[in-house]
Amino acid sequence: MNLTEIAEKLQRVDDAYHKEFNISPAENDWFLLKLQEELGELTQAYLNTTGRNRRSPESEEQGKRALAQEIADVTSYLLLFAERIDIDVEKAIQEKWFTYLHE
Repeated sequence: MNLTEIAEKLQRVDDAYHKEFNISPAENDWFLLKLQEELGELTQAYLNTTGRNRRSPESEEQGKRALAQEIADVTSYLLLFAERIDIDVEKAIQEKWFTYLHE
């Protein structure tokens, strides 16, 4: 699956979320604000996993799973935000990052 296909599937999940919780994300800032919220949760999970917070995971596996879930959330909301504001993420990565590869 490419990023566009992933974003399309994410949009279906997000649409269901909005319907279930009666949320109307009329403005693009919804996705940016959710991204910020999820980034905070990722930071918290990382601090928990590395023992720099009051709560530590019960196991290394549990900590890794929490980090993976929060990384999925951050990535998902970033892709949803990009789709909402009509940014081709794959193209942006090619133009920003891969121009440094001299293959």
